[in-house]
Amino acid sequence: MSSPAFEQGDAGWPVGTDSFFQPQRAAFWVLTALIVNGLFYTVSMFSMGFRVVPVTAFLGLLVWGLYSLAFFQAFRTLDLLEQHPPEAYVLAFAWGGMGAVYFAAPANIAIQSLCAKLVSPEFVAVWGAAIAGPITEEFLKLAGVILLVLVARNQFQTYLSVLIVGAMAGLGFQVIENLSYTVNSSMHFPLENQVYPVLLNLLTRGLLSGLWSHAAYTTIASFGIAWFLLHPERPMVMRIACALLCFGLAWAMHFVWNAPFLEDLFDGGYGEMAVLLIVKGIPVVIAAGLFWRVAVRENGTYLHALAAWFVPERELIRDDEWVRLGAPMQRYKVRREMGWTFGWKARRLKTQLQREQLRLIRKAGTYGRGAQTLRHEVAIRRLRAELDPLIGAKA
Repeated sequence: MSSPAFEQGDAGWPVGTDSFFQPQRAAFWVLTALIVNGLFYTVSMFSMGFRVVPVTAFLGLLVWGLYSLAFFQAFRTLDLLEQHPPEAYVLAFAWGGMGAVYFAAPANIAIQSLCAKLVSPEFVAVWGAAIAGPITEEFLKLAGVILLVLVARNQFQTYLSVLIVGAMAGLGFQVIENLSYTVNSSMHFPLENQVYPVLLNLLTRGLLSGLWSHAAYTTIASFGIAWFLLHPERPMVMRIACALLCFGLAWAMHFVWNAPFLEDLFDGGYGEMAVLLIVKGIPVVIAAGLFWRVAVRENGTYLHALAAWFVPERELIRDDEWVRLGAPMQRYKVRREMGWTFGWKARRLKTQLQREQLRLIRKAGTYGRGAQTLRHEVAIRRLRAELDPLIGAKA
């Protein structure tokens, strides 16, 4: 699957990209203002919790902070965080956790109040979360992705560059929502214990729901935005339809998750609840995995094209490394096997080598080869000089 980013014109590969600091663009100030506004709202929202249940609040911050770091580390292990500079992920995470949450909370209440008037309070008690949540939350998370694209349009050259920002926005929303549930549940917990609510919410909302929650939904919705951006040659109706279809799929999966489907088949025990969450979540994981697979393969094609154009030297990227450029799991497998065979130092050097190669390719694709890429070229040669004797001595 190709995109216009792959096409090389007579003038050569297009070089140049935008920073995410764009004070001359209105989208930058809209994004910044809404994040700052959401920050004040988030702090005020948790201020009572810190006064009433301080142990839960501080322990919750620690637990959900570590939870976020686990996702970041997983993305880093697969080199997915090499798509953008760090500020892109900070902005995306902050939008999901602060900007989107600020609007979602009152919007959900308003929709549920309207449903209570139009239908009944009993209907809202059962279906309110399923109706309100997907409408407001999926739209708001995706709005942050669109704002980031408007801030730095030509940063987004592949499907994966859009999906990873969407995943970060979804993760930010998920973490702040989970922290909110943790603090609120502690204030109404039947036992006078401020630790149990943290552990309970980590188990249910983190471990049993984490893989098929907001990050997965926003990933699916973001694919439609990516397809819209990278296929300007397609009819506008088709591009809009693809974006709406992906958003509709994310909305439907969120709706099914919040809806009381299948609950009559399970009792209220923790074991039964875990099975219910897994049954509901598996289709989301499969769908998100398929979208990630398509994005990773397209990103690999893009990396190969960039490397062929800007980094043809085989001492910088050898043939076996070239083959694995577009396959994060294969690169990870090589690092893992090298660690088993040659030790931790060899694995560390191979990890650094792979990352410097990716940075060289992406920086060359952004600015061209020259003084700006020399640091990465030197690093690759230095790391290879350290790694080759280590491997050869133990081979």
